Amino acid sequence: MDYFRINTSPTVDMSYCILDDEPEGTNMYSHRMGEGYAMGDKYPQDATWYMSDQFPGIKLPSLIANTGTYIVVERRLMEVFERTGVPMECLNFTLYDHKKREASRDYFLINPLGTFDCLNLEKSEIRYSKELPGAIVRVRKPVLDSQKLRSAPDFFRIKEDPYVKVLSHKLVDELRQLNPTNVYLTQMEQS
Repeated sequence: MDYFRINTSPTVDMSYCILDDEPEGTNMYSHRMGEGYAMGDKYPQDATWYMSDQFPGIKLPSLIANTGTYIVVERRLMEVFERTGVPMECLNFTLYDHKKREASRDYFLINPLGTFDCLNLEKSEIRYSKELPGAIVRVRKPVLDSQKLRSAPDFFRIKEDPYVKVLSHKLVDELRQLNPTNVYLTQMEQS
């Protein structure tokens, strides 16, 4: 089966809005959403997020680009992710436009919980720490291990780089049926 990396910050159509950082009130805990840890009660019940003043776009796409590497999608896409059965949080927020007016309450930050051991460490391009033997500084080019993928869920984070979210071909096909806007995927190499 093929697997795809989802681009969380596409800037192909500048008429679409872009979000900075993270929802207000989460900055002390934003690393949790970035690395796949549950926010739980640390996530504000009345979370708000403002369109970036650095980018003038105002249109609402299916996937909103953001600077925090989060998957931010409209309800229809969130429901497809949710149906995978993968442990995740679907964190709702109120979206405000550049003039601080409410634009939508129908978007969710998808936080897949945990990671999955899926890389071929020998074939991936990985930068290791010089100070801490074996510690990974950065995965420059991830190469998935087809043997490890036999038990892969349809949606997961890479163990060695949890900021990367991976979707199965099956999940991608389900999302495509909705004809979403601003969703860009890159097929991942396997060995």
